[in-house]
Amino acid sequence: MRPRPVCVPCKREMYPNKTGRVLELLSPAPEPYQLWSCDEWRCEGCGAVVLLGFGRGPMVDAHCDGPAYAKLRAYEASVNNIVSIEV
Repeated sequence: MRPRPVCVPCKREMYPNKTGRVLELLSPAPEPYQLWSCDEWRCEGCGAVVLLGFGRGPMVDAHCDGPAYAKLRAYEASVNNIVSIEV
């Protein structure tokens, strides 16, 4: 069995909180770049949250599939399921 992620300050294992989250990677501009599917894990001690369990590639890429990117991003944002970071 593989160990679960560990919260360093609490010294506790983290547990899955929500599956099917979406991570949006933004280029430095910031322009949309890619949407990745992942899972949200949470520390039951302090409430720290991390995203893990990314697939082998992005669900959609804005440069290759602009209309699908816009449609999926709009839906995920409407259900408050997207986390955006600049890379």
